[in-house]
Amino acid sequence: MAVGDVFEAQIEEWADPETGALVRRLTGDGSENVHLYFTSTSFVGDGAERVVISSDRAGGRAYFLLEIADRRMVQVTENLVSSFSQACLDPGGRLFHFQDATLKVTDLATLQTEDLYRVPDGFRPALPTCTADGSHVAFAYMERSELSTETGVIYSTMAERYYQHPACVIMRIDTSTGGAEAVWGERNWISHVCIHPTRPDLILFCHEGGSHVRQRMWTVDASVRRGRQAQPLFRQHLGESCCHEYFTRTGEVGFQVIGESEGEALHYNCFVRPDGSWLRQFLLPGPRPGHIQSNSDNTLVVGDCGYLAPDDPDGRAYMSIIRHVNGRGEVTRLCRHDTSWTKQQSHPHPIFSPDDRWALFTSDAGGPCNVYMADVTGL
Repeated sequence: MAVGDVFEAQIEEWADPETGALVRRLTGDGSENVHLYFTSTSFVGDGAERVVISSDRAGGRAYFLLEIADRRMVQVTENLVSSFSQACLDPGGRLFHFQDATLKVTDLATLQTEDLYRVPDGFRPALPTCTADGSHVAFAYMERSELSTETGVIYSTMAERYYQHPACVIMRIDTSTGGAEAVWGERNWISHVCIHPTRPDLILFCHEGGSHVRQRMWTVDASVRRGRQAQPLFRQHLGESCCHEYFTRTGEVGFQVIGESEGEALHYNCFVRPDGSWLRQFLLPGPRPGHIQSNSDNTLVVGDCGYLAPDDPDGRAYMSIIRHVNGRGEVTRLCRHDTSWTKQQSHPHPIFSPDDRWALFTSDAGGPCNVYMADVTGL
């Protein structure tokens, strides 16, 4: 199989039997299919009819442009060495993706691909993100090292990697010239790099390591030329943890916090300006909703869990829509996803379509991972 090959898309629709929401399954031929990571859009243009996914349907892992109305998928890259969804999308029609250590850009109209940058030997890249206009791409690279705690269970090596304190560097690439700038680096495991949608000098990142991390979120400003320092964002207190930070389309930082009060775990959706001011937090009715992402004006949040109470046994199986009212997050179940959560690519990682109508997500319900979208307008 090769770039430009066309495949039939196996699209099916139904109404969720519990919520009534319209659900579309966009893939379904027995292959593994995943949309891009939730810190990037997967939609080309301003609508919801063209989606970029990664798939192994062609015998090897590659990226495809799914054209929903025409029910077809076009292979847009060669087979990849990199893991699923090591890419970010310029909605204007360019896909930035890693092929092993090389960052490439593919024009989705012409299918022409060029090399932009190569990670140095001895290091491996993490997830890239790009500005809303695709002018800059940012990511971190981390030194390669051996691990002894791999069990095949997700996150089994997280503590060991954290305590290794791997050397990491955040890079920013000018996509018009290929010019590369090292923006920040340290001997801590850096992950979840997100570049601001409209301010390419501003980069959000985290210290990875799960509950072992004492201060997760940080920002760095590339416009500072002398004595540049990373700045902590949302200073964590003893007993607090936070996760899954992202830039909203309006430029705020969304994330989730777990805290404690009199021995009880409290879960919040939170939003803060990148300079640390204007923190808003919303108490949730139960455990946090997995991964979250905002619609265009940040009036709705989609989550890949839908807990309605602290002891809700079924919330892990639902997509949810969350409204923030009077300091609380009001959770409405959108549809079932029934994913296994057993591997990173099976996490739903939901995002909104540009028109705010659809929630795009991944699930391995029934076996292989497939990509779905659910209509949020009926809730």
